[in-house]
Amino acid sequence: MLFSPEPKRCKKDLYDFEGELNALKEYLGQPLVVVTGLRRTGKTSLILTALEEFKVPYVFFDLRSAATSRRDLYALISHGLTGFLSKASKWGRLREVGTRFLKLVRGISISGVTVELSWGRDRPLLSEVLKALNEVGEERGEKIVIVFDELQRASGHASITLQNVIAYAYDHLRNLSFILSGSEMGVLYRFLKDSEAPLYGRAYLEVKTRRLSREESIDFLSRGFEEVGFKINVDEVEEAVNRLNGIIGWLTYYGYSKVTRGKELEEIWSEAVETAKRELENFLGYRASKNRYRTVLKLLSQGVKDWKRLKISLENLEGKNLSDRVLYDILHTLKKHAIIDEQKEFQDPLMREAAKAL
Repeated sequence: MLFSPEPKRCKKDLYDFEGELNALKEYLGQPLVVVTGLRRTGKTSLILTALEEFKVPYVFFDLRSAATSRRDLYALISHGLTGFLSKASKWGRLREVGTRFLKLVRGISISGVTVELSWGRDRPLLSEVLKALNEVGEERGEKIVIVFDELQRASGHASITLQNVIAYAYDHLRNLSFILSGSEMGVLYRFLKDSEAPLYGRAYLEVKTRRLSREESIDFLSRGFEEVGFKINVDEVEEAVNRLNGIIGWLTYYGYSKVTRGKELEEIWSEAVETAKRELENFLGYRASKNRYRTVLKLLSQGVKDWKRLKISLENLEGKNLSDRVLYDILHTLKKHAIIDEQKEFQDPLMREAAKAL
């Protein structure tokens, strides 16, 4: 269903992303593919639909919960491998082959389809895990696709470990193909374009998701409501479209909330703003100068873009003169994380509303 809140896995549920889907289909099996786009513009749905529609064996690692420690990272790898084995039977004898090779890796235990990785002293090297998957691909005569969804959410030790092991596999493991996705494009591109980064210099192909146009947004909502036989006022649909600015994840959230709970637009909007606010608070939680960021975000949400006024507000907050570099770094970080664009406009209307309430 179009309004299903889970990531889509079937082409009929993936609204009008034919161009992006065909591009990703063409790139499947290449050493490195990058899928980028704003939050909630359908990256995960696009990736999963392409893999499922074209029956490609894959391992999906979900980094949206943000891995920061070795324990986090190994738990995430365990979960992804368990998912791989649990659905491997639809790719022929892949479960049997996968289990056989993974069991040979020190620090891995398998019970049924549940995979556990030790994260202590006897932990497996992640390069050995990928070597085992490479052996699976070689025996099967087909590439295994490894997906790291929202790779930029990994940080610290986990981030460096993942970048190094992907770079190693890119260079040495020919039966693996990688898909990396990210909504904080400036951070993700740093992994690929920074000359000091482990992945620097590796060629990659890119697919970008997009906002829906106004006409597409109206059509998406109209088709979604029609699909479930839900009668909706045309004026409310247009108001929702005006507010949600073509971001299909928010349009889906609105449609799903309307159909399942019968809520009015204002109530749905308020709930969505609270969700966006939690995301901003989580972002601020990783910043050393939270109050500086909070001040700049609130001013930008009110339409204040003038450099001098922004800088004076920060100086008033701290009661001292600050260098231009302080404000530059804050704005640069907000752009890297795709919160604002080059014109200092919020890329997501819900984020703008959430910033007003910080």
